[in-house]
Amino acid sequence: MRESYDPGLCARCENMRRITSDRGSVFLFCNLSKTDPRFPKYPRLPVLQCDGFRPLQPQESDAKPD
Repeated sequence: MRESYDPGLCARCENMRRITSDRGSVFLFCNLSKTDPRFPKYPRLPVLQCDGFRPLQPQESDAKPD
């Protein structure tokens, strides 16, 4: 994800889903908001601290060969 600003932890969280509107605006949706009311659907950015933060796991295609 390449942004002109730093959205904080959300950019590196497995619970985040990027939403692009018909007009091209980009929003970061927190999937935890579906099951836990402590998490806002669209958190105010940048998020610097979050109890739900889970680092993205590298994709197999991102892994370097041995």
